[in-house]
Amino acid sequence: MTAVRRWTLLLSALTVSVVLAGCGDSLATQSGTSRPATTTEARATTPFCEAVQANQDAVRPLGGIAVGGRVEDVAQLVANVRRTNQQVTALAPQEIRGDFDRANQLVERQLVALENSGGDSMAVARDPEIARARSDPEYQAASQRISDYVRSNCDV
Repeated sequence: MTAVRRWTLLLSALTVSVVLAGCGDSLATQSGTSRPATTTEARATTPFCEAVQANQDAVRPLGGIAVGGRVEDVAQLVANVRRTNQQVTALAPQEIRGDFDRANQLVERQLVALENSGGDSMAVARDPEIARARSDPEYQAASQRISDYVRSNCDV
């Protein structure tokens, strides 16, 4: 896995974006097929789920960064990610709020590295402390609980 891909997945996973890949509605029948339509029960939109979606939107620009590329307007991107992380955490149900707090500690390390490097996407990938924190079993368990909760409760 390339360093930038690893970096993008890391930051995105922490902010719930990649963790939620594959969630959403089922596909309905397209014209010209004999396959029956499938539906899923719609879930009520909650402020928490809306905050999760806003967080995914804030992180999305990081997904298009080329290997060794620079993040454009790093100050604005970092501010948006911080703001939406705070919103998600503040709105998270009590049972997973601690998990979001843990994830946000690592996200903050990544954001600081990105800021300090002037938007150098490789700065996060090269940081050994970030790599160690990401591989911490407690962080990984918290990330899994976040993923499971959001997947079960939000259509994002």
